[in-house]
Amino acid sequence: MSKSMKQRILTGVLLIAIAVPPLVIGGIPLRILIFSVAALASYEIIALRDCTSEWSMIIFLFLSIVCMYNVPSDMYPAALAAFITILFLIMLFNKKWKIEDITYIFIISTIITLALKGVIHIYKYSGLVMIYVAFACYFCDTGAYFFGSFFGKHKMIERISPKKTWEGAIGGYLTGALTSLAFGLMFCTQYLPAELIVTASFLLPAIAEIGDLFFSSIKRHYGVKDFGSIFPGHGGVLDRIDSLVFCLMAFNALLLLWRI
Repeated sequence: MSKSMKQRILTGVLLIAIAVPPLVIGGIPLRILIFSVAALASYEIIALRDCTSEWSMIIFLFLSIVCMYNVPSDMYPAALAAFITILFLIMLFNKKWKIEDITYIFIISTIITLALKGVIHIYKYSGLVMIYVAFACYFCDTGAYFFGSFFGKHKMIERISPKKTWEGAIGGYLTGALTSLAFGLMFCTQYLPAELIVTASFLLPAIAEIGDLFFSSIKRHYGVKDFGSIFPGHGGVLDRIDSLVFCLMAFNALLLLWRI
């Protein structure tokens, strides 16, 4: 096993140890985790653009994400409208910010807040349901890494992510689908219909891979390898939650479709 793989596994275990207890307990520990992620994500979103830290924009973005996360669902469109209007005004009066930068900030921030809204909805049922969604996402990611490392030969979309292969994508999808299906049927049927668990188990790993490719395309556009370097072997916080935010949005949509 290579040194980089050992570092990746060690960091992954540490991240699980930090993140899982708040996800299971919920309440204040979960809010601390969410606000910590929002703060780090805000920093990485702004710093990615030209590798500089504009603290006024970072603070504005963090407060915007927290605000949109906390507003009632019926007020969310108004908060979103205010957010995009302020971003547009920033572009008008600060020539350093271009339309592509504002669009990038708006899209990622909206994705993050929609994912956090999904967290609120999921926790109406159980922290185990949140763990279920994380299983579908991160076992897909882990499976893709190992299958791609040992069996990957055919490049997937090289212009976006040169290292991703079809073998890794298929292996990761199957790993995420089967693992989450087993966990969901064993621990979540008292909270969710079995049909929903089966559907989500086979949908979420595919959504996770789409989310990973989306964030990879942004890094490719700005010419960087990772959003940050806070986690050795894993990059920044956005590199760790890229797939998860898409899965949270998708799973929340499934809950709404099932009228749960």
